[in-house]
Amino acid sequence: MKSYLSLISISAKVRRKQNRMTLLCIIISVFLVTVVFSMADMMVRTETSRMLNKHGNWHIQLENISDEIASEIGQRSDVTATGWSSVFNINAEQPYFIGEKRAVLCGTDDSYIEQISNGLKEGKFPENEYEVMLGTNARDYLNLKIGDSVMLRTPAGDSEYTISGFGEDDPEYYQGQSYLVGVYMTREAFHHIVEQNGIDSIPSNFYVQFQSAKEAAKARTEIEQQYHLSDDTISENTGLMGMSGASRNESMKNMYSIAAVLFVLVLLAGVLMISGSMNSNISQRIKFFGMMRCIGASRQQIMRFVRLEALNWCKLGIPAGVLLGIVTSSGLCAILRYGIGGEFSTMPVFAVSIAGITSGILVGLVTVLLAAQSPARGAAKVPPAAAVLGGTQKQISVHHAAKKSLLKIESSLGVHHAMSSRKNWLLMTGSFALSIIMFLCFSVGMDFARALLPSLRSWQPDCTINGYANACTIEKSLVNEIGKIPGVSKVYGNTYLGDIPASSSQVPLDRVNMVSYDSYMLDCAAEDVVQGNISEIYGDNGKVMTICNKNNPLHVGDTIQIAGTEVEVACEISDGLFSDDMILICSEETFEHLLGEQKYTMLNVKLTSGATEETIKQISTFADNEEIFTDNRKSNQETTATYWATRIIGYGFMTIIAMITVFYIINSISMSVSARIRQYGVMRAVGMDDHQLTKMISAEAFTYAISGLIVGCAAGLPLSRLMYDVLITRHFGIAWHIPGTLIVVIILFVIASAFIAVYAPTKNIRNMAITETINEL
Repeated sequence: MKSYLSLISISAKVRRKQNRMTLLCIIISVFLVTVVFSMADMMVRTETSRMLNKHGNWHIQLENISDEIASEIGQRSDVTATGWSSVFNINAEQPYFIGEKRAVLCGTDDSYIEQISNGLKEGKFPENEYEVMLGTNARDYLNLKIGDSVMLRTPAGDSEYTISGFGEDDPEYYQGQSYLVGVYMTREAFHHIVEQNGIDSIPSNFYVQFQSAKEAAKARTEIEQQYHLSDDTISENTGLMGMSGASRNESMKNMYSIAAVLFVLVLLAGVLMISGSMNSNISQRIKFFGMMRCIGASRQQIMRFVRLEALNWCKLGIPAGVLLGIVTSSGLCAILRYGIGGEFSTMPVFAVSIAGITSGILVGLVTVLLAAQSPARGAAKVPPAAAVLGGTQKQISVHHAAKKSLLKIESSLGVHHAMSSRKNWLLMTGSFALSIIMFLCFSVGMDFARALLPSLRSWQPDCTINGYANACTIEKSLVNEIGKIPGVSKVYGNTYLGDIPASSSQVPLDRVNMVSYDSYMLDCAAEDVVQGNISEIYGDNGKVMTICNKNNPLHVGDTIQIAGTEVEVACEISDGLFSDDMILICSEETFEHLLGEQKYTMLNVKLTSGATEETIKQISTFADNEEIFTDNRKSNQETTATYWATRIIGYGFMTIIAMITVFYIINSISMSVSARIRQYGVMRAVGMDDHQLTKMISAEAFTYAISGLIVGCAAGLPLSRLMYDVLITRHFGIAWHIPGTLIVVIILFVIASAFIAVYAPTKNIRNMAITETINEL
């Protein structure tokens, strides 16, 4: 043996069985980190690809800047592409037509279509003022092909163009639309049409693509300062910038902060688990370290020995954890891609995440080194006399006997054992508390996911008929006619009127938007009530409600003057069919009383499970040229799939955390019992029976559990409320409430964990002879 460190490999072979628990803790910790970061990486890849397809690969957008400034920005070394785009009639409210279909006009250039938005699907971008590129739905629904001539009908006259290609800059907006066609033309042709029809103030947007999102974030600040641009004239592609961690958006910043908090919680869970196992491991080797001190090892050498021993375990633990994490993350990606589908249909399955592997290795090493600090110091403090005395554990100074108080002596001893080692007590309490904190935090994530997905609402229609630009064109008699179609479950209509003159003495406003809800919609809205009483909205009683969000100054109790009549806000809800900031929702009776009888703006249809494509065709025939028919079934299914995927991942992660906690508690209680095996043998020898022994160990376990429950709830509930306020209350107005059901589940989990932790060690002691436990080293 050349040095004390040579004992590490020898000790590993001799204590292979005893070290198995510590090794397993390292594997689980590395596995957890690898899975979390690998899945996060795959999610980012998938969402980035989705954002590129949906919004394009531009980073920042500048509005109404001069051609000179645009040219200077385009010449920057960090810019890879630029493009112009102006859009008119995006909601198809004006009478511009290609054939019988409403037309959206877009004046742009080839760089924007081909590089910025990746929108060219077939053919080429127009080369002159007499060519246009049409959306792919024009090819599908109008049976057009490249080279055909089309007539663009406008209020000022008709213009004939030749089709040069097909494509669009926003595929999701035009997907499946049979009523709307995108018409892409050169900027010169666009300005000619605009001037010919006397249209003023069409915003011209300049899109810039940089080498990376980080370069874009840096360049944005420089551009703002150099050209004295205000925040109103420059915006970012939040989806693309957010996925790269470079977004200025406050919501994205909040997400980054929360992700950092969850990362710290995961790291702490790993540190506590490994540190607790190592502490228990070292407490059983007091005699060994005492012998090392006897033969001349210094405290520094003992500390180095423990740290290197921990790193020695990493040689097997980290590769095993990383490999298990890669396999698990691939399995989860396969479930999301082939089982859930929707927006996860492009999820990479067999791709290896370098970020996940690197994070697993680095966090594994850091976690082990951090976890080894306390055990290393504890081992270094072992006196040489411990080897001579034959102690198997550190001697604890006892200043007084365990107090019996209201408990029986065996229970008092269990509580005393739990609290005698403050370090172990803190580790065990921290393990329970961290699990509880993560449960409470992840439950907020589940609520946030639901708030982001409005199609999960009970009133979400399967298909709709809507007037162009929210015009009131739908006869109310259609409710009964469509309701008779086989496969239709429910039909309900809404009337929307915008920019209605209004005033209030409580809040500054001059105009509001109003929506009518029938009794069915009011019943459904009851589940989204944030404040107030929705029962007051029914009938004609001058009561209205509003949608609660950070930009809406209206609250319960405010009064508003509309058309010479005063109405009162009696209720606030978190979501609705229309999400304008200044919106008032009332019953059909109140709406008619205030604004007169109106036709419906939107007709919503819910289908039965037995609805067929024939049902959809029959409903679509009720939409004329002034109305839009939309089939929402596919998007609803994708949204529901996304929600359930989020829940599966979230609850799966919480299940892993719960399993780690239970495993750690079982391991720690077993180690604690093993460290006191001689004491228990002596107690049995002087008359303590198995039932009393079980009660003593149970009292020790429940001391950890109760203290962990108290600390976990004391820290977790405020953190949960903070996350809820940042993610949900600030944006959706839903107030935080104490999650009573979740707390009950947590209490049951803690009790079950304590019971499970007690079972194995007490069974082992009962199966051992008294003489065997006394002689156990």
